Amino acid sequence: MNQMQVAFIRAHNRIVDRLREDGATEADLFDEARRALSWHYQWLIVNDFLPVLAGPDLVDELAATGLRFYRPDGNPFIPLEFADAAYRYGHSQIRQLYQLRPDGPPHPVFPDLIGFCPVGDHQVDWALLFDVPGRPSAQRAKPIDGQLPRSLIDLPEAITGAVDDDAYRSLAARDLERGQATGLPSGEAVARLIGADVLTGHELDLRRHGWSGETPLWLYILRESSVRHEGDRLGEVGGRIVAEVLHGVIADDPESYLAVEPGWTPTLPARGEKYRLADLLVPSA
Repeated sequence: MNQMQVAFIRAHNRIVDRLREDGATEADLFDEARRALSWHYQWLIVNDFLPVLAGPDLVDELAATGLRFYRPDGNPFIPLEFADAAYRYGHSQIRQLYQLRPDGPPHPVFPDLIGFCPVGDHQVDWALLFDVPGRPSAQRAKPIDGQLPRSLIDLPEAITGAVDDDAYRSLAARDLERGQATGLPSGEAVARLIGADVLTGHELDLRRHGWSGETPLWLYILRESSVRHEGDRLGEVGGRIVAEVLHGVIADDPESYLAVEPGWTPTLPARGEKYRLADLLVPSA
């Protein structure tokens, strides 16, 4: 994550150079570069990230008819259904091992990539994590299927602190406990509310584990993705929560490209037909 921050700083500096070439005054450089970089990132969320994660039809619907359930009323916020359930879908996608350099060894998430230390020989080649034209395909994330890698089921004490019960070393247990503590509705309750096709008991496949109640929202969203989309993207419940919140937060920002100039498109160069995050992280030569 700290190296991604550095990549964004470098993108900001590329925009500064371009603005200088275009004759921008020194007094305007920082504000204009900040705006341009923010707009590139916002555009990527709306036009690259969300269509892949939640489906292009839903993103097109939000652009055409607006939000149905997320109503910030001029004061954007992050709902608990997003923070403590839907956006935790990514925990299911984390790999056990990651290769950071083409000639380097695979690294387990913990302890090798725990952070809080110098980068050293762990400098990331972003083409190994994001597809870059002309380079081999990047490493793939795991499916959104509710199965976490061993490194997240047995978190190190540096992450969890001392625990009395080994179950609390599991990120899955922590995600479920968080949803219980914040009083989140069940996945079935949210599905009924938004008019989604509720998962059947067979699709949820929890009864064989002794579970007879409705499904915790986090787990429901993972199962929905797995059985309805083979883990490649979120389903109706997860996709609706994530897409409406992220799209809504951007649209409600009076300085965002959606608020100021919704037809705007990225000005930094793209390798393919469409600008993608890899173009921001790995600039073309």
